[in-house]
Amino acid sequence: MSLLRNNVLIFQQTRNFSKNDFAILDGQGQQVGHVETGGSTMGRMFLGARELTVFDGPANPVIQVKDTMTLGRDRMEILDGQGNPLAGLVKRITLFKTRVSVDLMGEEIELEGDLWGFDFRVVGPLGVMATVSRQWSGMGNALLGKSTYVVQLADGMSDAQRAAVIGSVIALDLIREKQSRNS
Repeated sequence: MSLLRNNVLIFQQTRNFSKNDFAILDGQGQQVGHVETGGSTMGRMFLGARELTVFDGPANPVIQVKDTMTLGRDRMEILDGQGNPLAGLVKRITLFKTRVSVDLMGEEIELEGDLWGFDFRVVGPLGVMATVSRQWSGMGNALLGKSTYVVQLADGMSDAQRAAVIGSVIALDLIREKQSRNS
């Protein structure tokens, strides 16, 4: 799983009315994975993307992100490639800001910073697990629904932690899309 072995991942997103797909590159610009939108086309047209799968090669899923239907707070499930639970993500509304927390098998991690601008950190009990920053991909790409952001993962994390962090970043993108569609 080369995707989970890289400390720098560049997500190049292509979004349209029914898809929210990504190419995932390593720090040298080589593609190490991709994200595909799941679910029916009709469902995606009316409800937006609710299910994303990360692949590190053809037909080799490593992470699944599923939006669970709830009233109120957004909740996402982050699963491994075989559908086993890795983490649960919850968007919490506080008085002045939005908080996103992730339960990674009993380990509480938080997404801190400018979540909607994609300039934030993923912080766990032992410190910063990852930093995420949006990069300008040009006006033409912006008009075509394409954006780029970089995820810098900390050394020493397990594959499960890395997968949960990557899944959390992708889940946040689903939440952002859902929020912009509803406003």
